[in-house]
Amino acid sequence: MGTKQLRLSDPEQIRKRIDEFVGKQINIVLTDSTVVFGTLEHVNATGITLQNMRLRKTTYPFVTLTEIYFDTNA
Repeated sequence: MGTKQLRLSDPEQIRKRIDEFVGKQINIVLTDSTVVFGTLEHVNATGITLQNMRLRKTTYPFVTLTEIYFDTNA
């Protein structure tokens, strides 16, 4: 069984599809090239809330996101 990586790198595509990934573990790439891994907790009109592995929740505005990606089972 393999895995497939799904990448969303267009800002419009991220806004359209981000609701599908609530509750899933994702990686986000910020505008400063930092990559953050965690569980997508909440999505609203201005951004997302991500819970990291230390159970700390952080909110990221959509303007700071350049890419979202995660592994799926193929």
